[in-house]
Amino acid sequence: MIVSQIAVKIPLNPGVEKLSKQDHSFSNQILILFSAPLLNEDLSPVENLSIQKEIDAIAEVLEDISHPIAVEIVVKVATSQTLQDVLSSRVKPLIIHFIGHGMTEGESTALVLENKVGMTRSFSEEELEIALSNQKQAPCQLALLNACHSEKLAQAFVKAGVSHVIGVDAEDKILDVAARCFSRRLYQALFNQDNIANAFLLSRNAVKLDDKLKAIFNSQTFQQGVNFDEAFKFRLLPQSSHNQSLIIEPADSHQVIYPQWSNTNIPPDNTNFVGRKKEIHQVIKALVESDNKRCIALHGMGGIGKTSLAYAIGQWLHERNRYKDGVWFISLRDTDSVGTLITKIKQSLELSNFALEKELKNSRLFLILDDLDKLIEKESNELIEFLNSLLEQCPKLRMLLTSLDSLAGDILYCHQEEVYSMGASETREIFKKYAPPQAQWGNDDLLEDFNLLVKFLDGYPLAIKLAASYMAETKSTLKMLCEDLIDEPLEVLAAYSPQERKERSLRITLDRSFEMLSVEGQDIFPLLAFFPSGLSRDLARDIWGRSGNKALLELSKFSMAEKSPTASDWRVNLPEPARTYAESKLQKGRRIDYIAPQVLDFYHRNFCDTVFKLFSNGDEHKGQQLLLQESSNLILFLEWGYEHEMSSDKICHSARITASLSPHWLWIEPDKDPVLKLNLALAAAQRNQDKEGEDLVKLMIPVNAAFSSKEEFKDVPYLGQKSDELKFFEFETVTVNRSGKIIQRETKQAQYFNENLGENITLEMVAIPGGIFTMGSSKREGDDCEQPQHEVTVQPFFMGKHPVTQSQWKAVAKLPQLNRELKVDPSYFKADNRPVEQVSWYDVIEFCDRLSKYTGKSYRLPSEAEWEYACRSRTTTPFHFGETITKDLANYNCDYNYDDEVEGIYRAETTEVGSFKIANNFGLYDMHGNVLEFCQDHWHNSYEGAPTDGNAWLNNEQSMRIDEDSIITRLLRGGSWRSIPLFCRSACRNNFYFDDYEHEDIGFRIVCSGAART
Repeated sequence: MIVSQIAVKIPLNPGVEKLSKQDHSFSNQILILFSAPLLNEDLSPVENLSIQKEIDAIAEVLEDISHPIAVEIVVKVATSQTLQDVLSSRVKPLIIHFIGHGMTEGESTALVLENKVGMTRSFSEEELEIALSNQKQAPCQLALLNACHSEKLAQAFVKAGVSHVIGVDAEDKILDVAARCFSRRLYQALFNQDNIANAFLLSRNAVKLDDKLKAIFNSQTFQQGVNFDEAFKFRLLPQSSHNQSLIIEPADSHQVIYPQWSNTNIPPDNTNFVGRKKEIHQVIKALVESDNKRCIALHGMGGIGKTSLAYAIGQWLHERNRYKDGVWFISLRDTDSVGTLITKIKQSLELSNFALEKELKNSRLFLILDDLDKLIEKESNELIEFLNSLLEQCPKLRMLLTSLDSLAGDILYCHQEEVYSMGASETREIFKKYAPPQAQWGNDDLLEDFNLLVKFLDGYPLAIKLAASYMAETKSTLKMLCEDLIDEPLEVLAAYSPQERKERSLRITLDRSFEMLSVEGQDIFPLLAFFPSGLSRDLARDIWGRSGNKALLELSKFSMAEKSPTASDWRVNLPEPARTYAESKLQKGRRIDYIAPQVLDFYHRNFCDTVFKLFSNGDEHKGQQLLLQESSNLILFLEWGYEHEMSSDKICHSARITASLSPHWLWIEPDKDPVLKLNLALAAAQRNQDKEGEDLVKLMIPVNAAFSSKEEFKDVPYLGQKSDELKFFEFETVTVNRSGKIIQRETKQAQYFNENLGENITLEMVAIPGGIFTMGSSKREGDDCEQPQHEVTVQPFFMGKHPVTQSQWKAVAKLPQLNRELKVDPSYFKADNRPVEQVSWYDVIEFCDRLSKYTGKSYRLPSEAEWEYACRSRTTTPFHFGETITKDLANYNCDYNYDDEVEGIYRAETTEVGSFKIANNFGLYDMHGNVLEFCQDHWHNSYEGAPTDGNAWLNNEQSMRIDEDSIITRLLRGGSWRSIPLFCRSACRNNFYFDDYEHEDIGFRIVCSGAART
């Protein structure tokens, strides 16, 4: 059970500090021991239990207690070793709670524990007494054995001195629902300080009134409801007074710490998954018993249940915390390149870059790569090379692969397992999960009909689900179902090959279900073949309205489409074996040409805007996930648009979508050159006479071309390789409160490229993502010149990590002159790594021109909007640090305060760039103080009439190059070493009247917005 994340309720009393990690040795501790083995000793499957549901229910009850309590819930797997360890521990919990099965062994009973490979291990009454013996004190105040036949086992706790023990009647089994209901109400009563006897009676009453138990058919009374039968199975021992309450230590604040299902993207429960216990055991056994079996490859025919099995294996492992860095499921359906595979791993695990061997080298995690078929078809050699490199360089990594065909022979440390049809008993189980209540099955020849149906379905999971769902939706009896599906005698069916039988059962169950669909369902089902990434509820509603969503629900109910368990939105996928069937149902005139214009319109209006807002608001992870999960659909419909889109209103959706998403193309096609797509989009825009779309595409081509040549595009690197130009770097950010105290410290990453200036001197240019921000300040914060606040859209660009240094200036100043001469060493405060100063605005323009010519890229000063956007880096506080600024974070005139921070020592000179070691959220240093920084714009006294597109605001449409005799006021940003804190704010504006004047507190930093390559 995962404990990497804890849930803590906010303290009820203001000013009471949250308990620190080292204070978590609670005496108010609830110790939960759970056991859910896979197989009995005779290899028969063990009944499933909802462990996480019971833990979550207990935690929820404790969080809702009205008075302050401090409780820690500790969860451990109940093996014989852990049971001995916890019972002999020096720290004694308040409650020991066992969740699992009990069993009878002749006249005696036993707890059912599990071993490391998921087999049962019976722990008898005698063994339990030995484990509890020779204790100096009772192991707990109360023991709750929520397991069948546990009354005699409870006596061992009574003998060990436990005052209050609850077990289950030794003759009876207890239903999982009843056990959860009882424990939930018990904890509520105990922590409300009810006495034990009353808490026990209240818990019994909760079972008597439970709605779920009321709906269960009672085989004894032949009526609905088993509440009273279940309630009276619980026993409170010993047979003495229990009028006292638990002794619970008082608390000043409310705090409930408990394990949560975290560090994975696999859901905690799959209530519809049944069977396959032997297969799960085989995989666990292979992983545990041999270091040479670090990769398990599952293969088998489509629809046989490989994905569901992979989920179940991941859930079982994660529930037991076998891999401290988590269990991760990566869906690769329709993924056809190793680059996209790597990107999906990176996004799911929130890794920082593509050097996976560095990220995963010491990670103990379990990686499930599901549905590798397209990759095997398109890049088999590259895939095998990638997997082998990963396994060689990451010794603690374990992987599970699923595919139609086996890869095991070519992969190191790999063990293969074929997934076969389900057995007859498992077929019955899964059918019952999806079928209606047995009261609807009818009364005639049930056993004979069921056996006939099981033979027809032949253990094929998809056909089983389709048949059961059809029965439920059509309200058929079992005999009616058999009549609808089986049109040949058994001896004829037996003559078919196993493959033919499965294909036949699938086709017939699909046929019958399709016939029962509504008109909308029959219209939409075939079109799902064009949505390899799945069809989202939002897209269906946009195209078909409410009837679209109703159709998706209908398809899900009939099991003709499956809801994606890992997608960030509600969407359905075609089960892969049903794709061919869906394509066969496509009608003339209702193929991709029919649906594509509407889909592209949705992507343009809705999807691109959603993605843009996510990235602008700092939700990069959600934006990446959305792009990745929609990528196959996007590629399919955009490629259609490049070739076939013809718009009557001169709006080329495919072109505009490509331009909008090009900054994030890494998350769509990571190993493809975005410039190639932009060129296709440009042709499409020109064909549709979409001038605005054409301009958007032209704007983005140079931005993307800065990092890929038209002749050659480097594949996305993996493992130890890195891009020739774009790299990642780590940096630290802080947030301070009004007193200047650091209240948050984070390590982040950003991309950058190095511009080589020769003589080992480089210029680091950081990628600044596009976005929307509010420019300016409120009347409460700033001057009139910083108003009115207005929303500005900024396109992606690159900005210098630091102000230009003296060594960088010298390198460029030595390049051939273009328009004016440059002093090689103009600065007043000398040092190679200090910012250059005493340079004029015209000097800076000459610097940018020389650098642009030397590199073939377009270097310039930032617009004022770009500067403030980059400085704020998605913050809205006066400084990107937070509410104020301090001497430890920036170089400014510390003789003055901005808020409640402590004054510092006024340095009265520049400092080396980056010397404070703290960047903003984009990875830029020295944005506040050190030197004032030039912008392109002319000065304006307010923002009335300011551009909202991020471009420079120039007077009278003048270019930056004006007559040097003219006096035009230029703009400076950021404050300097001599500025008071007020003038170092993100929104603060400064003007400068002399373009050709130099000053020892004025420098600059540059931006790059594209390339001038041919």
